[in-house]
Amino acid sequence: MKWIAKKIMEEDEREAIEILKVWTHRSRREKCTIDKVQELNEIMDNKVIIALKALEEPHILWKLGDKQLDV
Repeated sequence: MKWIAKKIMEEDEREAIEILKVWTHRSRREKCTIDKVQELNEIMDNKVIIALKALEEPHILWKLGDKQLDV
């Protein structure tokens, strides 16, 4: 994960987005934006690793009738 964080920081924004999309779970790829790259580049190293771990996990959406629960 440290390699991913380093590459996101070093590459231009378009390349960083593509790197992030490869790492991110398919249900969360819509979150791979310039804003997300900038946000990851602004936070401290250990928090970047935590954020990358969260993006790796699937995004679960449960629907119960007309209500939904994002997990």
